[in-house]
Formats: sequence, C-alpha cells, structure tokens
Amino acid sequence: MGETVAGRISIQGTANHGQFQFYKVEFGQGEDPSSWHVIHDIHKTPIIGGALESFDTTVIPNGIYSLQLTVVDVTGNYPAPHRVRIVVQN
Repeated sequence: MGETVAGRISIQGTANHGQFQFYKVEFGQGEDPSSWHVIHDIHKTPIIGGALESFDTTVIPNGIYSLQLTVVDVTGNYPAPHRVRIVVQN
C-alpha cells in the first residue's frame, strides 16, 4: 500500500476461495477509479502467498493508481475486492 513503483512490478498476494473459479487483477487511475482495466487476463489457478500478476508500469502515465484483486467463486459471486494504492514514477 502506497509504494512508489517503476518498470515491471510483481504483484504478490493470495487469491484463494473455498469454491474458487478464477481471479483477476485490475488497475484504475486515482484513489477511487471510475473505470478498471484487467492486467493481462483472468487466472484459473489459486495462488497462496505468491506472484499474482506482473504489471509493466511503463505503458501508463506517472501518477496515483489503485490495484484491485477480485476472486470469483464457481457461482459467479465474489467477496469485496481487495484494493491497494500505488504511485507510478517511471
């Protein structure tokens, strides 16, 4: 949370659920984005304490961004996404 980042970064964490279907990592500009963009694609394998995604920050302008992790279960439901704020400074 609140890290200043540059270049290609590894997003670490856990994406798991008792009835796991997939997870996705998204980014949006600002602290409360009005739109979200999926980084790469959805992932169909749960991750426990590891690399969730790789994000090349050189393709976006410098500034404040939010990253969001959403884990979806087999019924299509999901708990509230987990968000963190980063500062891109390339």
